[in-house]
Amino acid sequence: MEEEFITLQTIFDIVKNDSNPKTYLCSAREIILRQLCGWNIIQDHLQLLAEKEMVVVKQLDKVFISITEKGIRYVNSATHVTEPAIAYADKIGN
Repeated sequence: MEEEFITLQTIFDIVKNDSNPKTYLCSAREIILRQLCGWNIIQDHLQLLAEKEMVVVKQLDKVFISITEKGIRYVNSATHVTEPAIAYADKIGN
């Protein structure tokens, strides 16, 4: 699995219980607290996900991220396999 999709899954996990997940403005802090990598790597992931139209990055007084319908569909699809976060942590450590 491409590493940016772990960040997409993290965003989805943050917004999935909201009544309208596509309008939820996820803060950088919310993502950082749930990821095992640093902000610079997360920013790279967000850029790749934005290019794939799976998230929208908004620069307001702070950076906020919202997931798109395409991003939600991807996370919910059965066509991809998610790796456990531990496997991702092992990749970072090596």
